[in-house]
This record gives sequence, C-alpha cells and structure tokens, in this order.
Amino acid sequence: MAKHPLMRHGRAWVFGDNIAIDGDLMALEWALKRETDPVVLRQHVFETLAPHFSKDVKAGDVVFAGRRFAQGNPHIQGLIGLVGCGVGIVVESIPIGSFRNALCAGLPMLPRCPGITGLVTDADEVSVDFRTGHVMNHTTGIEKEYEPLPDRLLAYIEVGGWGPIFQRRLDEVGMLRTSAEA
Repeated sequence: MAKHPLMRHGRAWVFGDNIAIDGDLMALEWALKRETDPVVLRQHVFETLAPHFSKDVKAGDVVFAGRRFAQGNPHIQGLIGLVGCGVGIVVESIPIGSFRNALCAGLPMLPRCPGITGLVTDADEVSVDFRTGHVMNHTTGIEKEYEPLPDRLLAYIEVGGWGPIFQRRLDEVGMLRTSAEA
C-alpha cells in the first residue's frame, strides 16, 4: 500500500523558537545563488543547528519547532530543502512569507500547533496526518489533534506546490492554443 503524500511516520527532529530562515534553516548563500534543486538543497538543511541532519534524516521524519519557525527574509531555499528531505513540519507558528513559501514548495505542514514542542522529544517515533491534524507520539503514547490546513491548500501541497500547478496551467494553455489553431 502506497503512503499518502500528506502522511509522515518517522523520527521527530525538535527545534525551539525563532529558527531563522537564513543561517539556521539554511545558509543565505543558497538564496543568493538562487538554487532551487531539492536534491542539492537537502544536503544543507540545518547545517549550523544540527550538522548531522542531512546525513541522518529519512523521508517520513517530521520537524517540530516552536514559535516563528523560518523567521526573517522569506527565502524559499530552506523549505525546498525540507521537501527534498521528504519531511513535514509541525510548528507553533510560522511568519506569513515563509508560510506562503512552504505552500509553494509543497511542504506538508501544520502551522498553528501551540505547545507542540512540549509533546515531543528529539528522536521520538512520531506520525502525523496532515489532512486531519492528528499527531501521534508513538514513543510516549501522546496523541493530539490540531487544526489542519483548508482542503484547497492541502490539495496544493499534495500535488507538489507551485511548480507542478504552474506546469499544469502551461499545459492547459498549450492545449487551448492547439485546439484553437486546429
């Protein structure tokens, strides 16, 4: 049975409040280089905060963080890097620019989860259903429900974010031109 793209089951990676988009999540140099390849960027996620992250993270793991996750200049590279890792994020809050970039990147997320960092410890076994907002800490047995994103935003994430949607629109326009020319 194939896993649903809005489900994650794996290790918890726990970070605190005020994780900066530049420097903490990813070095600013990748934004300045305008790098957008998830395979390249995944190797540089949390290099300063957790140097072993890119080597140890597995698809299905979940990043948990406190308030103002991905604060600062809303560069998308760190969020694309998280998508490249195959993780989702569960955070107490995220600034609007980074929230929009996470949507554009297609990053599964629960963006309003007060007290979440008190319910998980680094390396706990967890599962998150981003469709329903259900968070399960299998290590401690604690379960919690949070408000999921609206269905229209979940659909956006499920298809992979802005890139695949833009390509679909281009294909549709091309099909319209082709049929109009016929």
